[in-house]
Amino acid sequence: MSLESYRQKRDFKKTPEPKGHVHKTKHFLFVVQKHAATHLHYDFRLELKGVLKSWAVPKGPCLDPKVKRLAIHVEDHPIEYGTFEGIIPKEEYGGGTVMLWDQGHWVPLDDDPEEAYHQGHLRFELNGKKIQGRWDLIRFKQNQWFLIKYDDEFAKSFSEYDVTKEEPRSVLNDQSIEEISRNYQGVWSKNKANPRADFIDPELKASLQTSPFLKTISAQLATLVDKPPKGDNWLHEIKFDGYRMVAFKKGDKIRFVSRNQKDWTTEFHQLIPDLQKLPVENGIFDGEIVALDERSRSNFQLLQNSIKSEKQSSLFYYIFDLLYLEQYDLRSLPLIERKKILTTILEEAPLSIKYSDHVVGQGEAMFKHSCDFALEGIVSKRADSRYLGKRSKSWLKIKCSKRQEFVVGGFTKPKGSRKHFGSLYLGVFNEDKELVFIGNVGTGFTDKSLEEIYNELKPLEIKKNPFNEFPPEAKTATWVKPKLIVEVEFSEWTDEGRLRHPSFKGLRTDKKAQEVIKEKERSLESIESEPPAMMGNPQKLSSPEKILYKEDKISKQDLYDYYDKISDYILPYILNRPLTLVRCPNNYKECFYQKHLNKGLTKLHEVPVKNKKGEVEQYLYLDNKEGLLNLVQMGVLEIHPWGSTINHLEHPDILIFDLDPAPDVEWKMVVEAAFDIREQLQQYELTSFVKTTGGKGLHIVIPVKAEYDWDEVKNFTRVFVEFLEKRNPEKYISKMTKAKRKGKIFIDYLRNQRDATAIAPYSTRARIHAPIATPIRWDELSEQYEDTFYTIRTVLKRLQALKTDPWRGFWTLSQSLRLNEL
Repeated sequence: MSLESYRQKRDFKKTPEPKGHVHKTKHFLFVVQKHAATHLHYDFRLELKGVLKSWAVPKGPCLDPKVKRLAIHVEDHPIEYGTFEGIIPKEEYGGGTVMLWDQGHWVPLDDDPEEAYHQGHLRFELNGKKIQGRWDLIRFKQNQWFLIKYDDEFAKSFSEYDVTKEEPRSVLNDQSIEEISRNYQGVWSKNKANPRADFIDPELKASLQTSPFLKTISAQLATLVDKPPKGDNWLHEIKFDGYRMVAFKKGDKIRFVSRNQKDWTTEFHQLIPDLQKLPVENGIFDGEIVALDERSRSNFQLLQNSIKSEKQSSLFYYIFDLLYLEQYDLRSLPLIERKKILTTILEEAPLSIKYSDHVVGQGEAMFKHSCDFALEGIVSKRADSRYLGKRSKSWLKIKCSKRQEFVVGGFTKPKGSRKHFGSLYLGVFNEDKELVFIGNVGTGFTDKSLEEIYNELKPLEIKKNPFNEFPPEAKTATWVKPKLIVEVEFSEWTDEGRLRHPSFKGLRTDKKAQEVIKEKERSLESIESEPPAMMGNPQKLSSPEKILYKEDKISKQDLYDYYDKISDYILPYILNRPLTLVRCPNNYKECFYQKHLNKGLTKLHEVPVKNKKGEVEQYLYLDNKEGLLNLVQMGVLEIHPWGSTINHLEHPDILIFDLDPAPDVEWKMVVEAAFDIREQLQQYELTSFVKTTGGKGLHIVIPVKAEYDWDEVKNFTRVFVEFLEKRNPEKYISKMTKAKRKGKIFIDYLRNQRDATAIAPYSTRARIHAPIATPIRWDELSEQYEDTFYTIRTVLKRLQALKTDPWRGFWTLSQSLRLNEL
């Protein structure tokens, strides 16, 4: 394959098109570009042998199998052309605007696609954003071919749906061809710095969804706890004393938006030029704007003074997260992956733009150091956490001193030489939106701050007390509308709910008064005992009365209600993992397996995975509660996840030993085997968890660091099981040989090989009585089978009765495999 013809037609000193070279990608790339040249047409491109085979389709693709679209074969294009969008100068070959109309991967349906191409008939499946399913390219005369849609579930009548008219915008930035012409700044422009194309690892990029530029972001918030968490799965950052800001960069346009969606771009305008210099075209960053004192500590009062004086030379934007880059929404990536990309982007950032670094583990030491250095505290974040856009237990904050915002409800008269006011009456809003009095603050003010606050309060004066109860000794107070917010430091809360030793620290104008509530510090233990909360929205259920389990009269609505209530428990084990589903739309006795996405399974996503033959398959996965509830909509009765996540497909983080007893083996023997395996795993310093399967077996589950490949994991578990078998051959067997299984327990280690799955914790089973695969504590594992058998009717009651999650601490473990000791 050669790019000689392509290069001969172009002057790369004038055209922004890539010169490129012949090379292969990990997947078969396909691209459709809308090209407003002399005549508007669509360029259809398929990767083959390191180049993009290209056809000009005058009328564009059509989803109607009855319509044949002329496709004129043109010169091969480089792989780099697959991301090109921009304007080719009119005097150059192909001059005009080029839009990235669709892109994705294609799967050849011919044994030898290169031979099929030469024979003039290519059969393939497309996995794009706009066009999917099977297509055919058929040559009928020299360079003239037909592009034809195959009649499958993605086909649509042309009279009812013209995809080129219904989907006219770019998949890169959601712009029209006219908007690209107006706004184009040059993907390969010679007049500005190139955006780095290699910020995102190709393997990660393949797992991401493209998205139009996000106009708003809900900020992720941290939960206040009493001490830092332990373990290497936590990243610890400095807690800054400034203004939390999300920065939106779209080309050279910069916006700063606060956590309550207030635009602060004008206030921080002096930071804009440095943000514009970052080597990205489109990006969304999360961080904190601060002013630093002479010891390089963030100081809130200095920040306020800087804003008011408009002398912002001392302002810095510390960025700790990256939410969007070019056309990719990164919020589904683990935090550690987002920060890796961010680090690269900020390598040569201007002086005022800083990377907020972290320490892995060692939370207690970092917290002590922060307090010794008189910092505000630290923020601890799970390394594998996704960006949920709300308060989360995967982000924790630990403060060196008690400090929070309060609403001013009134003030007292000044005494002595003091001017303006004596103290401020402070409050917080309760659940009934009432202002609750929590004390006065009369220290920490300067003459300047006394005057500024008084000037803010005078227009807010009212006659009626704004608190739900009359504050003590407040007969001469002046009341104000509860709108002004102040930040106060104090030593502790009294038993009466009052502040002890409060001191004023500054005004807050980045929040709404109604958002100010009493911040309650929780114990770390109470956080760790709960499963992480997840996102999700209710959806309408079709045929809710359909009976799926006839014997127990369990309906589709019952199944929906179960997963709605159990979602916080099951989602941590199935989110962002390839799934195999057992679908039983009519009842639990009529089922089929599914692991690929189709048109009916909405709210789900797909990730490209290479099978054993090296062919790319699209596996489905879900990333929120809404996706889980949609499984109920489609009659899914069993959920089987991989042992790895979509972002680390080749490195599992969960190992499973499946105890499968022969029919004549008593339950007591299975229980004994489970405890035996637990004890042996402890010899390798591995903590394990036990789960019933809804049948006669048990799963022993071990969380590990995602740093071992599938071969290493499979070999470790194989040798471990063979050791058990050799030690007790009358009880255990490592091979699934029915003739030799009588009286024995088959310990299945093959759950730990690539593309193998296992029933998810809390998943229903397609069996009589709707049993649940139930996590239990080791001390609950009883020789009485019925003591550990739970169904859709009983498992929720069990969880309500428990004080803690039976698998408490599962996700906080960071365990290593001693591969050389087996």
